[in-house]
Amino acid sequence: MKFFAQTIGTVAAATIAVASNSGGNPLATSDQRDLDALSIKINEDHDFAFLKAEAKATFQTSHGLPISQEANSRLDAAIDELAFSSIQKAVNNDPYYPKVYWVDAGPRNWFGLDVPGGRYSYDNPDCIYRTIPISSKLRYVLRGHRHPEGPTDVTFSLISDPNSQNTVASLAGDDLVVGTDGSYTITIDSSSGEGQTNHIKSSLLAQQLFVRNNLGNWQVQTPDNLTVELLDDATGRKPIDETAIFHRAQWNLQESIIDYGVGALGLKTMINPVNTLSKPSQSSTLGTLTTQASSFGHFNLKAGEAIVATLSVGEADYFVFPATDPWLITVDPGAYQLSLNSEQAVANANGTYTFVVSRTDPRVSNWIDTAGLNEGTIMVRWQGLPTDSSDKDNGVAIVTQVIQISQLADVLPSGTKYVTPEERKEHLAQRAAGYAQRFQY
Repeated sequence: MKFFAQTIGTVAAATIAVASNSGGNPLATSDQRDLDALSIKINEDHDFAFLKAEAKATFQTSHGLPISQEANSRLDAAIDELAFSSIQKAVNNDPYYPKVYWVDAGPRNWFGLDVPGGRYSYDNPDCIYRTIPISSKLRYVLRGHRHPEGPTDVTFSLISDPNSQNTVASLAGDDLVVGTDGSYTITIDSSSGEGQTNHIKSSLLAQQLFVRNNLGNWQVQTPDNLTVELLDDATGRKPIDETAIFHRAQWNLQESIIDYGVGALGLKTMINPVNTLSKPSQSSTLGTLTTQASSFGHFNLKAGEAIVATLSVGEADYFVFPATDPWLITVDPGAYQLSLNSEQAVANANGTYTFVVSRTDPRVSNWIDTAGLNEGTIMVRWQGLPTDSSDKDNGVAIVTQVIQISQLADVLPSGTKYVTPEERKEHLAQRAAGYAQRFQY
């Protein structure tokens, strides 16, 4: 990320301005409130029962038999969140009336709305995901403001589909030019942008701009303020109506069944031996960044068992190790230490990081709490990698073993940090307070 004084040029007179934040929280905007309200209305007014049943059957098939009572007890809620996420993707899908919309988040009550969860396919507790509809025929300006304590990692990805989320163009945080006052502008259109900074070239494939703000320190870091402006005249263009939004939501859910049920759960996760993690690899599909390497796995721990995983950071400037439920969503990131990132975790003396995944607290600082579950899934992410790197030259790696918790002292590295019950309680209180900040309004 580069900093210098910026001069913002004059934009076209015929513009559509989009609301900024209504207070101190960059996520609590009037547009967010209105889009949440519309999503709730469509969810209540329309029937998704048939597609939900199809999704449930597909997820069960991808999981494979047997399916425990514990896993089954969480499936309906996961499918409900998948369906709501499909609606959220559809309500902000009009490129002539673009808005900034925070999605893929847990349930919340704000602005007098009971907003259901819309998490799916390995939601990252660190990440603030926001979407903006885009057309290659139109010109846009995205305006942002970076707070003194901004995100650890930022990316702007043009995606060809809101479900498969294949990346067609992107701007990485390291290439973003930010003014000394924290302001920045990004232009998005079909021009080459030769000689410009902060330009993303659109194409016929582009449908949405997918913005990720990863918060490494939840207590102090704040997502960027974002607003979007259409520079072309939308006079005479009627906004997409609710019927069209409903049909688009149906299509999103149909695609999500394949992309996440078959793809993420089946082909990426359950294909691996239980209690292991796959070799990290980079990809531009299924919601992964071109600058990201990922490792997938699923666990089924017996009483007294734990997974010990040691991670090599390599060239990454950010990583996160989260545990999710059997259907790929977090349980309650504010209440459980179910994830640790590169700022929260404690490094080993040699620069690697060792984590203990278990249901009960092993008193290790780098504990990944399964939130009371014996079974679950894991997607480890490394970000900030060169787009042309491979697992052979970017240095990222992860190794695992299953042991008895009583034997942890025999395998953990020398110098492993332990915590007292009082320290754990304090860590969890700080975590809860930091997580709650994103829901303030």
